[in-house]
Amino acid sequence: MDNPSPACSESTEPTRRSFLDLFLGMTAVSALVSALYPILRYLKPLPVAGAGGPVRLTPAQVDALQSKRFVIVPAAGTRILAFRDQSQKLRALDARCTHEGCTVQYVAAQAAIWCACHNGRFDVEGRVLAGPPPRPLPRYGIHEDSQGNVLIDTQRT
Repeated sequence: MDNPSPACSESTEPTRRSFLDLFLGMTAVSALVSALYPILRYLKPLPVAGAGGPVRLTPAQVDALQSKRFVIVPAAGTRILAFRDQSQKLRALDARCTHEGCTVQYVAAQAAIWCACHNGRFDVEGRVLAGPPPRPLPRYGIHEDSQGNVLIDTQRT
Protein backbone atom coordinates (compact mmCIF):
# COMPACT_ATOMS: atom_id res chain seq x y z
CA MET A 1 0.00 0.00 0.00
CA ASP A 2 2.79 2.28 -0.76
CA ASN A 3 0.83 3.81 -3.65
CA PRO A 4 -0.92 6.95 -2.50
CA SER A 5 -4.51 7.34 -3.56
CA PRO A 6 -5.27 9.82 -6.38
CA ALA A 7 -7.05 12.12 -3.95
CA CYS A 8 -3.91 12.48 -1.87
CA SER A 9 -1.58 13.07 -4.82
CA GLU A 10 -3.00 16.48 -5.78
CA SER A 11 -0.66 19.20 -4.56
CA THR A 12 -1.44 22.83 -3.91
CA GLU A 13 1.78 24.01 -5.56
CA PRO A 14 1.36 25.96 -8.82
CA THR A 15 2.05 24.03 -11.95
CA ARG A 16 3.57 25.17 -15.17
CA ARG A 17 0.15 25.08 -16.80
CA SER A 18 -1.47 27.28 -14.15
CA PHE A 19 1.39 29.78 -14.48
CA LEU A 20 0.96 29.91 -18.27
CA ASP A 21 -2.82 30.32 -17.90
CA LEU A 22 -2.30 33.25 -15.50
CA PHE A 23 0.36 34.80 -17.75
CA LEU A 24 -1.78 34.53 -20.88
CA GLY A 25 -4.80 35.94 -19.04
CA MET A 26 -2.82 38.95 -17.81
CA THR A 27 -1.44 39.48 -21.33
CA ALA A 28 -4.95 39.44 -22.82
CA VAL A 29 -6.23 41.93 -20.22
CA SER A 30 -3.22 44.21 -20.82
CA ALA A 31 -3.76 44.13 -24.58
CA LEU A 32 -7.44 44.94 -24.15
CA VAL A 33 -6.73 47.87 -21.80
CA SER A 34 -3.99 49.24 -24.07
CA ALA A 35 -6.39 49.13 -27.03
CA LEU A 36 -9.35 50.67 -25.18
CA TYR A 37 -7.52 53.47 -23.35
CA PRO A 38 -6.76 55.61 -26.44
CA ILE A 39 -10.32 55.17 -27.66
CA LEU A 40 -11.81 56.25 -24.33
CA ARG A 41 -9.33 59.12 -24.05
CA TYR A 42 -10.34 60.31 -27.53
CA LEU A 43 -14.04 60.18 -26.70
CA LYS A 44 -13.66 62.10 -23.44
CA PRO A 45 -14.25 65.81 -24.15
CA LEU A 46 -11.38 68.18 -23.48
CA PRO A 47 -11.84 70.57 -20.59
CA VAL A 48 -12.99 73.99 -21.66
CA ALA A 49 -10.46 76.66 -20.83
CA GLY A 50 -11.86 79.08 -18.36
CA ALA A 51 -11.80 82.79 -18.77
CA GLY A 52 -8.28 83.80 -17.99
CA GLY A 53 -6.89 87.21 -17.51
CA PRO A 54 -4.61 88.95 -19.94
CA VAL A 55 -1.27 87.37 -20.78
CA ARG A 56 1.80 89.53 -20.31
CA LEU A 57 4.63 88.99 -22.76
CA THR A 58 7.96 88.09 -21.21
CA PRO A 59 10.96 90.38 -21.78
CA ALA A 60 12.32 87.84 -24.30
CA GLN A 61 9.01 87.86 -26.19
CA VAL A 62 8.96 91.68 -26.20
CA ASP A 63 12.51 91.67 -27.59
CA ALA A 64 11.46 89.21 -30.31
CA LEU A 65 8.48 91.44 -31.09
CA GLN A 66 10.86 94.38 -31.54
CA SER A 67 13.47 92.54 -33.59
CA LYS A 68 11.37 90.14 -35.72
CA ARG A 69 8.20 92.28 -35.60
CA PHE A 70 6.17 89.26 -34.48
CA VAL A 71 6.11 86.64 -31.76
CA ILE A 72 3.99 83.55 -31.13
CA VAL A 73 2.68 83.41 -27.58
CA PRO A 74 1.17 80.30 -25.97
CA ALA A 75 -1.93 81.39 -24.06
CA ALA A 76 -5.23 79.90 -22.90
CA GLY A 77 -4.64 76.57 -24.62
CA THR A 78 -3.83 78.11 -28.00
CA ARG A 79 -1.08 80.02 -29.81
CA ILE A 80 -1.47 83.73 -30.47
CA LEU A 81 0.45 85.66 -33.12
CA ALA A 82 1.34 89.12 -31.78
CA PHE A 83 2.88 91.56 -34.24
CA ARG A 84 3.37 95.21 -35.14
CA ASP A 85 1.96 96.14 -38.53
CA GLN A 86 3.59 98.65 -40.86
CA SER A 87 2.04 101.56 -38.96
CA GLN A 88 3.51 100.14 -35.69
CA LYS A 89 0.06 99.22 -34.37
CA LEU A 90 0.01 96.13 -32.15
CA ARG A 91 -2.22 93.32 -33.36
CA ALA A 92 -2.98 89.81 -32.13
CA LEU A 93 -4.49 86.97 -34.16
CA ASP A 94 -4.88 83.25 -33.65
CA ALA A 95 -1.62 81.65 -34.83
CA ARG A 96 -3.36 78.54 -36.18
CA CYS A 97 -4.39 78.60 -39.82
CA THR A 98 -8.11 77.98 -40.26
CA HIS A 99 -7.38 75.46 -43.02
CA GLU A 100 -5.50 72.70 -41.20
CA GLY A 101 -4.14 74.32 -38.06
CA CYS A 102 -0.57 75.00 -39.18
CA THR A 103 1.23 77.84 -37.45
CA VAL A 104 1.17 81.12 -39.37
CA GLN A 105 3.76 83.89 -39.35
CA TYR A 106 3.80 87.59 -40.03
CA VAL A 107 5.70 88.68 -43.15
CA ALA A 108 6.44 92.37 -42.56
CA ALA A 109 7.70 93.04 -46.10
CA GLN A 110 4.32 92.01 -47.52
CA ALA A 111 2.22 93.21 -44.59
CA ALA A 112 0.52 89.81 -44.55
CA ILE A 113 0.13 86.71 -42.43
CA TRP A 114 1.40 83.61 -44.23
CA CYS A 115 0.75 79.91 -43.69
CA ALA A 116 3.63 77.89 -45.11
CA CYS A 117 1.71 74.58 -45.23
CA HIS A 118 -0.54 75.39 -48.19
CA ASN A 119 0.46 78.98 -49.02
CA GLY A 120 -2.54 80.55 -47.29
CA ARG A 121 -2.40 84.33 -46.88
CA PHE A 122 -4.28 86.67 -44.56
CA ASP A 123 -4.26 90.45 -44.21
CA VAL A 124 -3.30 92.11 -40.92
CA GLU A 125 -6.96 92.02 -39.84
CA GLY A 126 -6.99 88.23 -40.29
CA ARG A 127 -9.14 88.20 -43.44
CA VAL A 128 -8.34 85.55 -46.07
CA LEU A 129 -6.44 86.94 -49.07
CA ALA A 130 -5.45 83.74 -50.90
CA GLY A 131 -5.11 80.01 -50.57
CA PRO A 132 -7.31 77.33 -49.06
CA PRO A 133 -8.18 78.78 -45.61
CA PRO A 134 -12.00 78.78 -45.30
CA ARG A 135 -12.34 81.41 -42.55
CA PRO A 136 -10.50 84.48 -41.27
CA LEU A 137 -8.17 84.23 -38.27
CA PRO A 138 -9.82 85.04 -34.93
CA ARG A 139 -8.59 88.29 -33.35
CA TYR A 140 -7.52 89.04 -29.80
CA GLY A 141 -7.23 92.32 -27.95
CA ILE A 142 -3.68 93.56 -27.38
CA HIS A 143 -2.25 96.72 -25.87
CA GLU A 144 0.90 98.17 -24.38
CA ASP A 145 0.72 99.77 -20.94
CA SER A 146 2.65 102.84 -19.73
CA GLN A 147 5.54 100.69 -18.43
CA GLY A 148 6.07 99.06 -21.84
CA ASN A 149 4.40 95.76 -20.91
CA VAL A 150 2.52 94.13 -23.77
CA LEU A 151 -0.74 92.46 -22.67
CA ILE A 152 -2.91 90.14 -24.74
CA ASP A 153 -6.54 89.57 -23.81
CA THR A 154 -7.18 85.81 -24.12
CA GLN A 155 -10.84 86.34 -25.07
CA ARG A 156 -11.44 86.52 -28.81
CA THR A 157 -12.89 89.75 -30.14
